[in-house]
Amino acid sequence: MAFNWMKMIDVPKDLRLLDRNHLFEKSIAHARSILKDYDPFVHKGNRGHLGLIAGSDGMAGAAILSAMAANKSGLGKLTVGIPRKYELLIHQTIPEALVREQNELLFSNPFHALAIGPGIGLSPLSEKLLDSAISSQKAMVLDADALTLLARNPAYFKSLPGSSILTPHLGEWERLFGNSDDDESRIITSIEYCNKYNINILIKGHVSVFVTADGNFYLNGTGNSGMAKAGSGDVLTGLIGGLLAQGYSAAEAGILGMFIHGMAGDLAQEVLGSDFMTATDQIYYLSKAFKCLRISDANP
Repeated sequence: MAFNWMKMIDVPKDLRLLDRNHLFEKSIAHARSILKDYDPFVHKGNRGHLGLIAGSDGMAGAAILSAMAANKSGLGKLTVGIPRKYELLIHQTIPEALVREQNELLFSNPFHALAIGPGIGLSPLSEKLLDSAISSQKAMVLDADALTLLARNPAYFKSLPGSSILTPHLGEWERLFGNSDDDESRIITSIEYCNKYNINILIKGHVSVFVTADGNFYLNGTGNSGMAKAGSGDVLTGLIGGLLAQGYSAAEAGILGMFIHGMAGDLAQEVLGSDFMTATDQIYYLSKAFKCLRISDANP
């Protein structure tokens, strides 16, 4: 469901007023058109390699959630960059993942895409990691602490790869771009930044919005209030990073990622209820969400 900025009059200031059934019908058709079919003789080497930079003291769980979600994206290979003291934790919880110490990860640089931010903290080391990731000019998704560091160092905007995806929630969005009273003004400001810096912005919320570098924006028809839990953003980051590494364009990865993430949340809500579902539950329903998207009766 694409809107050019000239059609902003079609979008209310409060996106909660939109018809979710209509949004779902439009967004599922678009998501289906993006999802790739793979050669049955494909091997892990041509299904993409993601470098995930995540975790710090007290925040290793963010790395685990992101890594688990990346593994559910169809990704061929994942390397997690995490402080050395937590390497064994990743090995134990995500046996499919390779693990490197954060300082070492970017020097090998074998990745098709990067994801950075979940739980990395705001230390001088975190700034160094962000600087190195941006300097690599890889396809990249930035979230959480990476966005806070970007807000503190706005000069980084000029250096971001053109395929970058920023995934702020409301608080992070306002740190990056200033206070905003309504959804419409946030979309307009995001379009201005995307046009200026050739980046993409996913505004997370009740109705998530993906704004592309060419000034279009897409409203998502999946997701629910049960996803307003700690760790949900980490799941989304890993999922989008995994799609980027598989060769999806930034726009494709962002649009498909937010749709699948929301659908996984809807499937979890159907079984568990909004009050009691967690970010980990979302991960377990990602595979079913992808499967639902491939079949005709995909409405969860």
